[in-house]
Amino acid sequence: MIETEQILIIFFITAVGGFIQRVTGFGFGIFVMLFFPYILKTHTSAAAISTLVSSCISAYNAIMYRKKVPYKATVPLLLSALVTIPVAVRLSVLVTGDFFNKVLGVLLICLSIWFLFFSDRVKIKPSVKNGIISGGLAGVLTGLFSTGGPPVVLYLVNAFSDTLSYFAATQFFFGLTGIYSTAVRAISGIITSEVLVFSAVGFAGSIVGNLFGKLVFEKLNKQRLRQIIYIGMIISGIIMVL
Repeated sequence: MIETEQILIIFFITAVGGFIQRVTGFGFGIFVMLFFPYILKTHTSAAAISTLVSSCISAYNAIMYRKKVPYKATVPLLLSALVTIPVAVRLSVLVTGDFFNKVLGVLLICLSIWFLFFSDRVKIKPSVKNGIISGGLAGVLTGLFSTGGPPVVLYLVNAFSDTLSYFAATQFFFGLTGIYSTAVRAISGIITSEVLVFSAVGFAGSIVGNLFGKLVFEKLNKQRLRQIIYIGMIISGIIMVL
């Protein structure tokens, strides 16, 4: 039974998530999955809605900035993610998420602190090897918890010199992998009518947040964007651990 209160809460949460996604290029899944498991019936439904909404808003942004997408650089990311997502989706039915979320939180904190203070010494090249590793990890996290952003973001934000190329690449990747992950979930019987209804509400909310986030993003330079991303990851990691 879908209640009006649930709809309003999901709309608000996804609006904030859409704002975060537009400003940093990621973070929608991490943010909404802090709340969805407590609002929705199961962890799998929460992850399914998060992924579907995230893929829609990412696809929307990717289309808007399609001329800035560095397509060749995203191929290794996509190929490895497409391999690991189906495996992770099947495992997601068996995993509660508590232990793995805490591990992910600690990893986010450590990586973000390192990049925040030592990013000038770290140069991640957009190579095939680095792309495969980042995409594979992102696929696992997307399939399990709908939080596949961090590995891809750490790779792309250090790989490209301008903010628009970074943003376009992240949205192209998240859009395609999210749609693929949703298709895998649909085949597995996870996508129900309730998931579709809540996803429609979530997409409407994320569009509103996306419009406000665009105003902030256009005022950011590359250095400021990196700082916001790393600080956001530290906060997300702390919340996951606690």
